[in-house]
Amino acid sequence: MKKRRVYIGLMAKIIVKVEHQNFCGFGDFAPIFNNILGGKKMVKISENKIWRIVARINDEVIVKQAGNIEKATRSARNAVCQRLCDSAGIEYELGWWKGYRHKGRRDFVDNFIGTPLYVQHDDELEIELHEVPYEVYTIQQVRLTFRRMSLMSPDNIDAWGFLHWGPGQDEKVQLLGQNIPIPQHLSSSKGFEEEEIIAISDAQQCLDECPKCKSEFPFGTLILVTENFRLIPANCCSQMIWLKEEDSEQNEDWA
Repeated sequence: MKKRRVYIGLMAKIIVKVEHQNFCGFGDFAPIFNNILGGKKMVKISENKIWRIVARINDEVIVKQAGNIEKATRSARNAVCQRLCDSAGIEYELGWWKGYRHKGRRDFVDNFIGTPLYVQHDDELEIELHEVPYEVYTIQQVRLTFRRMSLMSPDNIDAWGFLHWGPGQDEKVQLLGQNIPIPQHLSSSKGFEEEEIIAISDAQQCLDECPKCKSEFPFGTLILVTENFRLIPANCCSQMIWLKEEDSEQNEDWA
C-alpha cells in the first residue's frame, strides 16, 4: 500500500508540472522526471533515445540517426544528394545546401526523405512508420537542380534555346518555360529570385550590336525574356548579359 501511495503521489507531481509546460513529446518528460527522481534513471532513458530518419533512392533505403534532429536531417540530406549526384554522373558539391539561394536543392532532396521519429536506440526499424516516399526522378531533373547555375553559359545554350549539359542529343533541356535565377545585384529584394523564361527572341533582329563588346552578334544569338528581365548569352564576348525590362528600350543599362 505504501508503494502505491508513493506512485500516486509521483504521478500527481508530474501532472501538476505538465500543466504548466508546453508538452510536445515523450522527450519533454525527461526534465520533469529528472527533477523528481533526482536526475538518475531518466537520464539513461534520454541518452538511449535518438532521432531516426529514413530515405529512399530507387530501391535503396538510407537510414540516418543522431542525438539531435538537425544533425540527423543534415546527414540524411547529404546521403540522398550523394546518391542523386552519383546516379546523374555529376560531382557531389560540398555545401550544396547552404543559403536561401539553394532552397530548391533542399526541397528536391527532401522529396526522398520520410518523417523523422524520436525512438529508442535499439528500436527495430519500421519503414512504414516513417512514411518514406517512393519518389520518381529523371537524370535531367538532377542535373538541372544541382548544376543549373554552372551550366548557364553562352557555350551551353544553342540557337534553338536548348541548355546542354553533355554532348548527347538527349543531354539537353528547352529553356522556354524554365525558371532561371536572377543575379542578386539585379533582384528587387537583393536576395534569391527566379523568373520563368516566357519568350525567346533573335538578338540580331532586336539589337544592332552587343551591349558589352560592341561587336556584331554571331548567328543564333538569343535573348531570353522573363517578366522583368532580358538575358543575352553572348558568344561574341562569352558573357551572360542582363537587362531590366524597363530599360530594354534604351539598351543602356545592360549588366
